[in-house]
Amino acid sequence: MQDLAPSALQYRDKPLPRLLLLPASLRRQSHQRRLLRYFEPMIGVGCDIDILEPTDVRLPLFDQDLEQSDAVRAEVIGLHDRFSAADGLIVASPEHNGHVSAYLKNIVDWVSRLSRIDPRYEASNPFQGRPVLLASASTGWTGGILGLQNARSIFSHLGSLVVADQICVSDAEQWVIEDDYQFDDRFADHIRDVLTRFVALVGALKSARSSA
Repeated sequence: MQDLAPSALQYRDKPLPRLLLLPASLRRQSHQRRLLRYFEPMIGVGCDIDILEPTDVRLPLFDQDLEQSDAVRAEVIGLHDRFSAADGLIVASPEHNGHVSAYLKNIVDWVSRLSRIDPRYEASNPFQGRPVLLASASTGWTGGILGLQNARSIFSHLGSLVVADQICVSDAEQWVIEDDYQFDDRFADHIRDVLTRFVALVGALKSARSSA
């Protein structure tokens, strides 16, 4: 599997763009985590990768009564900082009844709320202007596309730059060989093209911010 080497060469004298990869499923054998694992060698040379594993997230269901809890706020701040440090996000979410997973929505609700509950973060929206690439792997024939429509609405509402490209894997189980995805050449090329465009966009926006 080839990597996105041109991006690595382009930014070799500058800090690499940092991507936060978010598998939005709690399952140990999640198709979403498997899909992001498939992406990693394609983007790992051209980007610094941070993967937000479910074990990194220790949040209760969103509840405004818990906003003043020091323990909860500390967890939210930790996640907020990881989103803020990222130059772009790749979110892989399952489709649950036509929507994103409750797990993903809970993360977004807590992190986006921090600016309202802690004056130190009043002017900080880690989603604002962040490029976001959406992906989903589903055992159904739609490839999770309805859930991604919901995800597009959520991240757009928060001010993210959600790219038009998205990656939908339908009938996901048929592509699994020894716990990894192996796609046919045509679909693998499609994924590579989408990731290449996204990495280039993230890098260009990072460079523009640095020179502003």
